[in-house]
Amino acid sequence: MKRILFVDDDKTAHPLLKAMFPDWQILSAYTGLEALEVLEKEYGLIVITDVHMPKMDGIKLLKAIREKHPMVQVIVLSATDQSQVLLEAYKAGANDFISKPFEREEVIEAINNTKRKIDRWEQAMGNLHEKKGKCW
Repeated sequence: MKRILFVDDDKTAHPLLKAMFPDWQILSAYTGLEALEVLEKEYGLIVITDVHMPKMDGIKLLKAIREKHPMVQVIVLSATDQSQVLLEAYKAGANDFISKPFEREEVIEAINNTKRKIDRWEQAMGNLHEKKGKCW
C-alpha cells in the first residue's frame, strides 16, 4: 500500500486528495511542525507538501526533513510556477514538483516515480546487507 503524508494548510485539499486515491493510506498534517511530528512516529511515507504555508513553509519543512530523515522522499506542490520557488525546492532537496491545481495523473506519475526510486534503494540496501553478511 502506498503511504502518503499530505501537508497543506488548506483543509479543503485533504479530503480531495483522499477521494482521488481511496486505496492509499493518506495521513494529514496541516503545518510543517505537525508533519515533523508524524515523521517521528511513522515510517515508509512519501511526503507531499505545499510550499506556501504559515509559520513553516514547505521549503523550510523540506530542509528539516532532509536534516532528520534524509531518505524520505518529498514531492513539493505550489500554486505558482515561479522559477525562484522551483529553484529553492530543488536546492532544498525536493524529489519532484507538481503545480496546483493538479490532475490525478500528475500525482500518480510523481508518486510512482518516487516509489520506484525507493524500491531501487531498498533493493540495493538489501543486496548490500546480504553481501556484507556473507563477508563477515
